[in-house]
Amino acid sequence: MDLVSAYANGVSELTNFSASLERAPLIVDVIANPRAGFFKRQATVQKLLLELEQKLSDLRKCYPRRKVEINTVHFTEYPGHARVITEQILEGEEKARSGMEHLLIGCGGDGTSNEICTALVDAEGSLLERLKLLRLPLGTGNDVADAPTFAQAYELILGAQRTVKTGALQVTTALGRSIYSFNVGSIGLDAYIAGLTNKFKRIIPGQAYKLMVDVGSLFYDPLVRPGVMDIRLHGAKGVLRLDSLVPSMVIVGISGRRTYGGHMSVLPGAENVCVVGSMSVWKKIRSKKKFYAGRHGELSEVRFFDAERVDVAYAGHRIPMQLDGELTWLSSADFPVTLRVLPSKISVLRA
Repeated sequence: MDLVSAYANGVSELTNFSASLERAPLIVDVIANPRAGFFKRQATVQKLLLELEQKLSDLRKCYPRRKVEINTVHFTEYPGHARVITEQILEGEEKARSGMEHLLIGCGGDGTSNEICTALVDAEGSLLERLKLLRLPLGTGNDVADAPTFAQAYELILGAQRTVKTGALQVTTALGRSIYSFNVGSIGLDAYIAGLTNKFKRIIPGQAYKLMVDVGSLFYDPLVRPGVMDIRLHGAKGVLRLDSLVPSMVIVGISGRRTYGGHMSVLPGAENVCVVGSMSVWKKIRSKKKFYAGRHGELSEVRFFDAERVDVAYAGHRIPMQLDGELTWLSSADFPVTLRVLPSKISVLRA
């Protein structure tokens, strides 16, 4: 925990030297997940911490009087805690109505980012007007991080803190449950592989996802026994029906040009939906390099679409779904399931 605390507090102090402080007072909240994949690699954390401390030392000499108005570091203690912390931050702002700029920094993986963003997407719009978010690349895949490297993330903090708005994918089941993705959601084989990856990533070094592709491809069909789906794609040109399919996977992003599994280009073009038809085990394994390279559109079983809403009906056995790399299982009672792209409302830092 000492390394986690030192790093999170270092990131918090880095905000003291942001160029944005020249324009307005700033409140900073850092939410750190000590169980994030990054913090398991102590040698890497120590090296990065030394680099951060050197950067801070140089900045202290150049700008000895810089400070932010309020600076707080929070540490998560259980799954879902990042969402609770974010909701408490929003509740505090709603009571105070300070009108000050607020920077929220997520120090965790894709799961932590999902929890933070779930609290934000459910928040009243006026509370988000002066709030901006930075998600650091501290997880295993880091596909929702706002910068691919730590150096670039630090520059986003130190710069003018310009923002763009990002959206969400809302998944609603027939039982009335709503959950969110802020990158990619999918049903089928890749969700099963994501579950295997989460299970084994702590004991398999490196790219656990790629190692689990062969295992998942071998066991998905006999263990899950996927059934028939009817899919409705709602887009600008109306409704497209895909009936009586047994797809390997149905993938929906908050937009096109999305990656997952550690920056694999699953949605390489402008379309935000990918439907992969049924494939033999050996073809799945032989084709994996095309998926890694974003060239899976060359396969006859792969089709891309653009849709604002995807309705999926299914009457088979339970089937896996992943949202931002986190696995959940859907039963037949959960269907029909609707995946809907929501308007962009969360401001995130961008260069």
